[in-house]
Amino acid sequence: MVMKKYIQIACFILLAVATGCADWIDVEPENSVTFENYFKTEKDAQALLFNVEVKLRDIVGAPFTGTTELFTEKGYPDPTGKYGYTSVYPLLEYVGGSFEAYYAVIATADVIIDNAHRFSLDKEVIRPYVLQAYFAKAYAYAKLAANFGEAPIVKESQSFKKYGKSSISEVLDEAEKWAELALELPAYENLKLGDLTLTKQFASKGAATALLAKIYAWRAGVEGKTDYWAKAEEMCTQIIENKVGYYALEGDPEALCESGLKGESQESIWEIYRDEKEMGGIFYHSYLTNVISFPVNITKNVTDDQSYYVTKKTVRAYYDEHDLRKDAFFWETEADSIFIVATSKGNVPMTSHTEMDSVVVRYDNQEIEKAYLTKFRFGTYVFEDWSPAPQFQGMCQHVVKCRLADIMLLRAECRVRQNKSNAAEDLNTVRRRAYWGKEKPANPENRYAYEYPNADDVAKGLDGDLQLAIFREREKELLQEGHRYYDARRNGVEYVQRFFSDYATLSETDIRDGALYAAISATAFDNNDLLRQNVYWNRREQ
Repeated sequence: MVMKKYIQIACFILLAVATGCADWIDVEPENSVTFENYFKTEKDAQALLFNVEVKLRDIVGAPFTGTTELFTEKGYPDPTGKYGYTSVYPLLEYVGGSFEAYYAVIATADVIIDNAHRFSLDKEVIRPYVLQAYFAKAYAYAKLAANFGEAPIVKESQSFKKYGKSSISEVLDEAEKWAELALELPAYENLKLGDLTLTKQFASKGAATALLAKIYAWRAGVEGKTDYWAKAEEMCTQIIENKVGYYALEGDPEALCESGLKGESQESIWEIYRDEKEMGGIFYHSYLTNVISFPVNITKNVTDDQSYYVTKKTVRAYYDEHDLRKDAFFWETEADSIFIVATSKGNVPMTSHTEMDSVVVRYDNQEIEKAYLTKFRFGTYVFEDWSPAPQFQGMCQHVVKCRLADIMLLRAECRVRQNKSNAAEDLNTVRRRAYWGKEKPANPENRYAYEYPNADDVAKGLDGDLQLAIFREREKELLQEGHRYYDARRNGVEYVQRFFSDYATLSETDIRDGALYAAISATAFDNNDLLRQNVYWNRREQ
């Protein structure tokens, strides 16, 4: 990212943004003389982009990414049904997010877009920074539409004008417009931003194509504009056929966990970059910090409580015995015992031991209800003077927001919604890795075969519903990656009400009034008297 000597410029831009977009974020644009002092060199452009990338990180996780995964909250029942689904209860007590954070992204992006002409740089030098800003605006508006529905659209970024909410379609139009402009980005391997060290948080043609695929699919599934299914499919195909950059699946579920989800992998299309040294801070992987426990978090014991967990019953209901993801994503769900063995490197968890091992304690693993998530493995720690033991700080790995398996399953969804005969092809490709990994069985016709409908599909009643089977596959493949609620929304209200028990009681009026969207945070109303809460949440908050 940008070197420290550019922080002064970055801080100026932050102040300009914090006071410069629209009244609900309290803006007051600087005059042109001041701006002209700050838009000169490519280093200045890098400082501007730095602020866009920082602000993007504030909106990637809220508000539906954690509470709608397959985990249950401590203290609440685990409503495991035929398919083992759970949802955090009671979700509808309050679902909200930082509404202003999305407009901070838009404001920082607008600073680049509106002032690109001030730079005395060749167009080919400044253009990549403008394209990055287009992507950021597209992402912010797409997430506003998905999370909040109706939202203001900033039409004059350097004015004091207040805006009321625009319709969902208008917000999606805005997202689509900027995403299509961002398609001019080069493939990631051809991306260049001066002397910046590149990461996959910087947008590329592949990232813009993936974002557009998601926007198109959302418009088809949620708005009911079914012509968009074909457009979304085409965007997915561009990625899968490596027409917008090189992407490839990791070899097996273990490699996915060790490499693909750590960051900068061949499977990753767009991600949020973090490491423990960046800006002197450590990445607290927010929701994931609450679900990571023993043995990833070495400060935890086998029986320690945790805020959110998934049961072994749920894991077994989702992943059949031949699915390699079960053992890659979860630690030893089938082991009879857990032994904590003292070694020269400290106490080590094992599922078997020899007579020579020094066993500290043994646990009956089958008596332990919860499963231990190991899909995300890279914890980070600090040592403090007051404690001889390391202190867990969070997850030191990138947040992969879109990867190739996601896009493959999205294309399968697009195809089944168009009643295409090849809809199962991508589903089977993802399953091939999940069931076979790097090795192909000698007899693919046996009962371990992955192809839809396989024996597990038949057992779960999915053999007659390919759309549902694809949704189920996304649940398994993309577990805890923040997709599940949005996948259900895209598939229809009936999916939301079926798979999230606390939504089942909503009436048609509740849904029409906005119950499937998040509430706007209260601070967003402070400076904009034209802004309104949606009808459902306004009623709940009275």
